[in-house]
Amino acid sequence: MESVYQSYYTKSDIITDYMISQLRLTENMCILEPSAGDGVFIEKLLNNQKNIKVDAFEINPEAVNILNRKFSLNTNIKIFYSNTLTDDRLDSYSDNGGFYDRIIGNPPYGGWIDHNQRVLFKEKYYGHYAKETYGLFLIRSLLLLKEGGILSFIIPDTFLYINRHKKLREFILNNTTIIEIVTFNSKFFPNVNFGYSELSIITLKKSKNDSQTANNNFYFYKGLKDINDLCSLPKNRELPNCFFINQFDVLKNQNYSFLINIDGGIKNLINTHRITLGFIADCVTGLYVGNNTKYIKARSKEVKNSKNYCLIQNDEIDSIKNLEYPLDGFSYEKYIPLVKGSSQQPYIRSNDDWFVNWSDKSVLIYKTDSKARFQNSRYYFKKGIVVPMVKSSKINATLIESRVFDQSLVGIFPFNQDYLLYLLALLNSEIIKKIINTINPTVNNSANYLKKIPIIIPDNNTLLIINAKVEKIIDYCKSNNLNEINKIQNDLDSIITSLYQYSFHNE
Repeated sequence: MESVYQSYYTKSDIITDYMISQLRLTENMCILEPSAGDGVFIEKLLNNQKNIKVDAFEINPEAVNILNRKFSLNTNIKIFYSNTLTDDRLDSYSDNGGFYDRIIGNPPYGGWIDHNQRVLFKEKYYGHYAKETYGLFLIRSLLLLKEGGILSFIIPDTFLYINRHKKLREFILNNTTIIEIVTFNSKFFPNVNFGYSELSIITLKKSKNDSQTANNNFYFYKGLKDINDLCSLPKNRELPNCFFINQFDVLKNQNYSFLINIDGGIKNLINTHRITLGFIADCVTGLYVGNNTKYIKARSKEVKNSKNYCLIQNDEIDSIKNLEYPLDGFSYEKYIPLVKGSSQQPYIRSNDDWFVNWSDKSVLIYKTDSKARFQNSRYYFKKGIVVPMVKSSKINATLIESRVFDQSLVGIFPFNQDYLLYLLALLNSEIIKKIINTINPTVNNSANYLKKIPIIIPDNNTLLIINAKVEKIIDYCKSNNLNEINKIQNDLDSIITSLYQYSFHNE
């Protein structure tokens, strides 16, 4: 990766060959490569069709030098040392409805954008997410594409689901005909391995014909297991996780999300159910002290991710059991329990593994330091539920009381405490896990996504049964009786699944 230019160069022949094939090239076409890198796509384009013209834009001066050396003798290849997103020459093309017959690219993603550029991008691409460039490249390129022109991009698959790309999805669905989408593990892309998402190849045909886009059906290959399967697309429709999707149906989804590979009842519930978690509870992110290793200590070196932290001493720990809201009055260097990171088990946390400095001086720093975030402080020390921000195989939602929680967790505080144990059971159930992964398949479990979980309110008798079973699980968690915990959890999963399946048929 080029850290300054956020570049991941395409070094896979299988990927580049597939993307070139999607363009359906013919002679004399004018093609844009908006982030040319070292020219891999251009070389492949020329191998496929000699009589084409290519405009190659690149912002990295070293890459521009490579491009000039490679293509200096080919008058059909024009190299521009410029930023595609801001180049004035391209503005006239987009203002006049597009110029290029085909566009292919692997735009930069995942890098830091400085404040001044972000301000510029927000103005130029109003309403679109300005902290991630790949979405801006996609918008810019579609505006530069002729009506009926085709674009093929390789980008992270996060644009398909996450909230901040809602406007991008809306633009794609209303202004293009989707030809095909393929997602696959980023490790198939040499020298790249994202923990937070997969990669995708999206192929689009520019079209403002409403009837054409509304009636369009396209193939979506989700989570391709073998990169060699790209060689047989689009002929091989028998691959696992191959879906035939109606474009208009995606437009009807909540936030225009691509809800793929899900039970129709779950999809309908997400899109139509009026009562969500955000409707009955506050979902908030916790404290960030600005310098974890300075202000936070661990119980022992056995605590996960504690390698760089100091260990707490018993005489440093302050009891907060009798303090309802101990935000003031700590003039000495004392530490209080901090709920941080994922839990080894659901329902309750067996130990206090982390402690945060809660002296007057330290709390003032948390409140005033620009690097810290003393956010949602009115929820500190309150009774609620915490869910890890980063997903794992199990959600492991746990109770929290008389504790501060940090930004690695989402705190959930029901407006009616009668629903506390019920929500705890829901968040540890299999069906809610499936719903959460449908709303947002990435590793992010942020508050904004949890708020969207549809909540089925049970009748009073069912609520009492569920609450009683949760209380039993909590007791068995204290004695680490795994057999009984699993038995009751299976009962809870059965009850909750029945509640939701009944709603699937009655929404």
